[in-house]
Amino acid sequence: MLVLARYSTLRTMEYFRVPRDLALRANDVVVLKTRRGVELGQVKTAPGDPQLGPRDQIGGEVLRKPTIDDSNQFRDHRSMDIKPYRRAFKELALKHKLAMRFENAERLLSADKVVVYFSSEDRVDFRDFVREYNEALNARVELRQVGARDAARLTGDVGVCGQELCCISYIIDFVPVGMKMAKTQRISLDPGKISGQCGRLKCCLKYEDDLYNELRKNVPQEGQPVTCDGKECHACNVDILGQKVTVDFGDGTREQRELSEIQFEPGWNEKDIRRYRKERRAKIMAEREARDAAKAARSTRTNAVDRRQAQQSAHPARTEPEPPKSTEPDNEPSPEQVAEPDRPIPPEPAQPAEDQ
Repeated sequence: MLVLARYSTLRTMEYFRVPRDLALRANDVVVLKTRRGVELGQVKTAPGDPQLGPRDQIGGEVLRKPTIDDSNQFRDHRSMDIKPYRRAFKELALKHKLAMRFENAERLLSADKVVVYFSSEDRVDFRDFVREYNEALNARVELRQVGARDAARLTGDVGVCGQELCCISYIIDFVPVGMKMAKTQRISLDPGKISGQCGRLKCCLKYEDDLYNELRKNVPQEGQPVTCDGKECHACNVDILGQKVTVDFGDGTREQRELSEIQFEPGWNEKDIRRYRKERRAKIMAEREARDAAKAARSTRTNAVDRRQAQQSAHPARTEPEPPKSTEPDNEPSPEQVAEPDRPIPPEPAQPAEDQ
C-alpha cells in the first residue's frame, strides 16, 4: 500500500510505502525514511493503491509513528540557530567568488545531516565549496539549489494582501503562471504590481483564470465585428466580469451595450482578429487614398482657374477681344418683305358665245 505524505521545509509531497500492520489516517504524523535520511512528515491521504502518474515517485517508506522523543527532537531542530551556517556560507562564497545566496538550513530527524538551501541564477560547481564548508562547521552538510519561488517559501514573508504568502500557507506544487493571465484579467502589466516577493508573477493570478476563461466564451473578442441596432460595428472594449461590450460604430461614436443587445459570431480567435483588422485597415487606407485623390483633383482644377485668371489680369492684350456689336440699323429686308419673283399670268378662260 502507498500513502501520500508531506515532509521537509520545502513541503515536498511524495508517495511512501506503508507496512501492512500500521494503521494510518489523513493528517497523521509519521517518521519517514527518505532519500536524504530519517525525517518527520505528515500523511495527506489514506493508505491505498493509487494509480501513479508519470511525475509521481515513491520517495521511501513509512517507518513508524513518532514517539515523544522524536517530537522533542524535531522541535529542537526547528529552533536550531542557523546564523553560524549563514556566516560560514557567506565567507566561503566570497572566497571562491561564487554568486550564491544562503536561504535556509534544516537538520534531519536523525541529526546526522544538515541540508542547506541556496539560490543562484546560474548553475554552480560547489564541490570544493562544500568540502571546506563541512570542515568549517564540523558537520555533514548537503547543499541544495532552489529556484526563486522555493526561496520565497523558505524565507517567508507577507504579501500585498496582508496575508502570509500562499506558497507558505497552502500551495504545494507550483503551477505555471503566464503574462496572458494578467492580460485576460485586465491587470496592470507593471512588473512591480504583478510580481511577488520572489520576483516572478504572482501565484494568485492563477486563481481566477479559469473563471475568466469560462466567461470569455460568452463575449466577443476585442476587435471582432458585431451587429448592434442593425448596424455593422466592432467591439473595442469588453468587460468580461460585467458581461458588457463597448462598440464602435465607425463614425466616432462609442457606446457600452449589454451583451443581449449585440449579435456576433462565436469562435473567433486571435488569428481571425488579425485578419479582420488587416482587411479593415486596408479598407480605411483605400477610402483615405480616394478622398486624397479627389481633393487633389479639385485643387488642380482650382489652381488652373486661378492661374488663367492671373494670366489674363497680367497680360490683357493676350486675351481675344469680343467682336463689337453693330449700332447701325438693319437695312436688309425681312423675309416677308422680299418680293416673290415675277411669274407669268395665265390667260383667262374663254367664255362661251351666246346664242343669237
